[in-house]
Amino acid sequence: MDNFQTVLRFFMNQKATIGYSFMALLTIGGERVFSMVSFQCPCNHDQNFAYGLTFLLGPAGVLLILGLFFSSRLWRLYTGCCLNPMKLCPRGNCFGSLRVFMNIFSGACVAPIMWLCVALLNGTFYECAVSGLDDNLVVDLFCKNKTLKCREELARVPCDRSKLTADERMELLLMFRAQSQRMQGKWC
Repeated sequence: MDNFQTVLRFFMNQKATIGYSFMALLTIGGERVFSMVSFQCPCNHDQNFAYGLTFLLGPAGVLLILGLFFSSRLWRLYTGCCLNPMKLCPRGNCFGSLRVFMNIFSGACVAPIMWLCVALLNGTFYECAVSGLDDNLVVDLFCKNKTLKCREELARVPCDRSKLTADERMELLLMFRAQSQRMQGKWC
């Protein structure tokens, strides 16, 4: 019986770590399913950026909203503020309330940041988004010292519908992935 209580005590002491680990596994699995099942880059210069960015940031926004919505601390803060504002902000001092909200918000940001880290590590959404940019700086970065055809075919590279040679396509894809991992390193 002592062994069972020891194991139970261990799990109770580590519930935050276990919860975050479970959330990380769900995020990784969700991103993989999401990218394999529902994502296909349109390979259209006008649509790639918006489409890739939507799949990169959209789920992160939804996870942030869900994290805030399911936060019992936020509901206690909200209902306490509505029921008795003087109790929450005595004499107009709302810094305590603001501090609690910042703690709630930072806790709700865990899942979206995990999503962004996993999505940038995979790089599929980022490749699609960046290939649709028309900014000269981006095009020059990826097509520097290459033919004019590279500039024209950049939006088709993530889909393997480009008319570039296999070596040029692979080089551009590797550059997209390296840039995505660089972004992931900055944010995560």
